[in-house]
Amino acid sequence: MGRCKEMAIASVSNPAQRRLGQVLCFYSGKGGVGKTLLCANLASVLAKRGCRVALVDLTLRLGSDLAAWLGLEPDPNFSDLLPVMDTIEPRTLESYLLPHENGLRLLAAPRSPDRWQRIKEGHVEKAIHLLRYRHDFVLVDLATSFDSRVLAVLPISCRIYTMVTPDGPALKNLAELVKLFRLLGYGGRTRLVLNRFTGRELLTISEMERVAGQPFDYLLPEISQRHLGLDGGDTEMHPRLAKGIIPMVEELLGADSRASSPLGMRIFPIFVSPNKIEAKVLHTPGVDVHGKEFRQELQALVHQRVIEQVGPQQLSRENGRGTRAHLEAQVIKVIDEVLAEKVANKWSEQDQQTFRQEMVDEILGLGHLEVLLRDPEITEIMVNGCNQIYVERRGQLMLTDKQFTNDSAVIKIIERIIAPLGRRIDESSPMVDARLPDGSRVNAIIPPLSLNGPMLTIRKFLDEVLSIDDLIGFGSLDQEMAEFLRLCVRARMNLVVSGGTGSGKTTLLNVLSSFVPADERIITIEDAAELRLRQPHVGRLEARPANIEGKGAVSIRDLLRNALRMRPDRIIIGEVRGPETIDMLQAMNTGHNGSMTTAHANSPRDLMSRLETMVMMGNMDLPLRAIREQMAAALDIVVHQGRFRDGSRKITEIAWIEGMEDDRIKLVPLFIFRSEGSVGGKAKGRFIRVNEPPELYSELRQRGV
Repeated sequence: MGRCKEMAIASVSNPAQRRLGQVLCFYSGKGGVGKTLLCANLASVLAKRGCRVALVDLTLRLGSDLAAWLGLEPDPNFSDLLPVMDTIEPRTLESYLLPHENGLRLLAAPRSPDRWQRIKEGHVEKAIHLLRYRHDFVLVDLATSFDSRVLAVLPISCRIYTMVTPDGPALKNLAELVKLFRLLGYGGRTRLVLNRFTGRELLTISEMERVAGQPFDYLLPEISQRHLGLDGGDTEMHPRLAKGIIPMVEELLGADSRASSPLGMRIFPIFVSPNKIEAKVLHTPGVDVHGKEFRQELQALVHQRVIEQVGPQQLSRENGRGTRAHLEAQVIKVIDEVLAEKVANKWSEQDQQTFRQEMVDEILGLGHLEVLLRDPEITEIMVNGCNQIYVERRGQLMLTDKQFTNDSAVIKIIERIIAPLGRRIDESSPMVDARLPDGSRVNAIIPPLSLNGPMLTIRKFLDEVLSIDDLIGFGSLDQEMAEFLRLCVRARMNLVVSGGTGSGKTTLLNVLSSFVPADERIITIEDAAELRLRQPHVGRLEARPANIEGKGAVSIRDLLRNALRMRPDRIIIGEVRGPETIDMLQAMNTGHNGSMTTAHANSPRDLMSRLETMVMMGNMDLPLRAIREQMAAALDIVVHQGRFRDGSRKITEIAWIEGMEDDRIKLVPLFIFRSEGSVGGKAKGRFIRVNEPPELYSELRQRGV
């Protein structure tokens, strides 16, 4: 016997112990996300299980959405209750409900807005309260705005099904809605429902849940919705939609509801047209199996089979390497089944392997970018809109043959990268820095700032951390320069690595950091974490941008000030580019010798000018002479890195800051790279020691090296 029938028998045999029906609310922050679809279908399934079900339309629109979906005329409707609201009883209320042939009863919305305005929160509360006396479930389709009538229903609800679709703005709005429900004390009643989930989204479920701030309770597939007409009709609920509703029914009715699955159930009509693939060429005799249309339909078929066989929940909860490997094996199994069924021996083994890898990348990875990320010779990936993807291979820029279908696909890739980090990108915040799980640095910028479409730049991290011997092998410096820099780091001299964009500053800083003794405490501070130190006592800090409300930003300067309270022996800042420069200089002057950083500049002399400008950005109102004296006292060595036309990176100058000379900072070149042109497109030249100031070497000896 079903639970609803047991409840009905109990209420008849013992009216004093009659149990009031449960109120289920359906809410979404915007229209068109399938809220009414879910409300009507769940009500229909519950009615078919023998439950007494009432529907209430509180959408505050012109006419009744639920009445239209059910093929009913909204007469009578809610506004007709108002004259008798003070005296009406549960039994007489039923005469104002629209009966439906599958057992549902609907309290429809008024046709006109002036009638809506007459309905107050007290009317809503009483109507729902009376409906609970004679119904096991009262399902309420709420308006998208929070007015007094909506707020009157929430406190008496046992479930608040909150609908969302898998797009960035909707997920961000959902995060705020979840916070609001928790604030109002409804967090335990809220059930998040992700609608129109295909499994082809570039954000995994886990990533979407991080944005939303709460796990999804139910997933509904993408099924095309259609109204079957006001004259009604009988049709079969699509199995994938029914499969999404089963968990809701089980939660409401208990485990006994599993005995009669709604799969294949003949129920009255809501929206049941399946989103099947219209295979125009897959089954066409003589079709070109290597053609574009055939390949596109094959890809679509794989997506559908993966959703059906692997399941959206398991497919999208990607946590850790073990889970990824297991999912990849399942996806490959589905792909192989489709290939065996549709192409058999028509494709070569190489073609099948290429297709297999492309589908795995699309379903579980970053699409076209995955093959570029796997290439060990590629150091940077630059996406300029959907039609142009450049890479840097062995120091040279090259245009690839990869393209995205449209700009939206690029933005989805960006959102998939930044969502796990809690960052956002939209028109109000169109720039973002982030990193991939392997540490590769990511920068993205979208329209309206990017005029030719979204742009994405990925600077890859090598699998292995480079050593000083690697740099010597690359020709970036010679053995004598390497030994000198090692002595400077050991002597706790303060170093700045300067250079242009892509000159290898961060790589060199990482190598220099490896000279720091293992018994020292190091604090690293970066905008996007790139440094990978091998010492055991390292604290890594990373700046944070503002959240969706424009709050919560933590800058490099904030982290630097906090790091001073963390008892560091050395502070290593990924890059200084603003007012944090004065704080860095002060830290170097107050006992944190041996600190290091990088900065953009064209030469050591240009670096001095840029640092002066950055200090002035801190609004310290210091005279220029005082700024220069602070710099001369704090900094010891400048290592300038250059990038040559052949793509190679070399240290072009190492300079010692001797002190002040008149009103200028005195720079003494120690080593330079003297260019001798190029041979075969390769930069040629020699590293030369140009000065050996005795004061510097005396200072090194005094520091114990």
